[in-house]
Formats: sequence, structure tokens, C-alpha cells
Amino acid sequence: MDESCGTLVYQAPEQMAGGQCYGKPVDIWAAGFIMYELIAGKHPLWEKGEDKRRYRVNLLEFKKLRYGRRFTQLTQSLIEKLCHPKPSLRYTVDQAL
Repeated sequence: MDESCGTLVYQAPEQMAGGQCYGKPVDIWAAGFIMYELIAGKHPLWEKGEDKRRYRVNLLEFKKLRYGRRFTQLTQSLIEKLCHPKPSLRYTVDQAL
């Protein structure tokens, strides 16, 4: 698969940069963003009204997420490990469990 795949706002940085289209680390990234969104009630990077180009820049410059009061230390730690910018440093499914 040469083309971009997946939902834009859940794509991992390596997908957005034109690298790997799909794999387990990509799913782990998406699970972390979905977990964040379920707890916070909003997407961790995308802002309403933002265009695709701006979101792409935000994701490619991604360093760390911001957390509010709803996030325990344990939850923050898990999400950080699920959403590490480097796929090789992300948790595997077994580690997340």
C-alpha cells in the first residue's frame, strides 16, 4: 500500500511523514489518542475548524501531550507510552495490557 490510509486525526507521525502506512505501532498510536479523547472529551491535537495542513504540521512537530485534571499519573504514563513519536519506543499490545 503506497497511499495514505486511516483517519487523518488518528494517523501516527510516521504515516503523516510518508513512511509506514500501516502496522501494529500505528494501531497503538491511534488507541492512545482515542483513550486521551475519551477521557478529555476532545482530541489531543486537532482543534475545531483546523484544516488538514495545519493538523499535519501539528502532528509532525508533536513532542508531548498536555493533560488536565481528569488524567491520573498512571493514565498519563500509559498514554505517553502508547503515543511515543518514535514507533520503536511505543508500547506493544502486551506491554500496554
